[in-house]
Amino acid sequence: MKFRKLVIVLILAATLFCYFTKPSKADFMEYIQPALSGSGIPPVVDYQDKFLYATVNVMYVNALNPTIKDGRPVANASKEEYLGIFKKFWKLGD
Repeated sequence: MKFRKLVIVLILAATLFCYFTKPSKADFMEYIQPALSGSGIPPVVDYQDKFLYATVNVMYVNALNPTIKDGRPVANASKEEYLGIFKKFWKLGD
């Protein structure tokens, strides 16, 4: 019985810790600031606030060097996904 109570208390403590240390959008903008210093165009940031964590989708658009496709200039774009938990961000995927 004591073990079960201990496990429940640890799960509740971990849940509360996740909730109160969830990073904000301002924290993410501060996190990617060194990567933005070289580019002139700011990325499109989609910040989604979940209950215990945050997900961020960032799209970098390179409009300075467009490629020609079907006779029209098209801007290159790259997309990155991040997971925010415990006041830190981790890049997902490649």
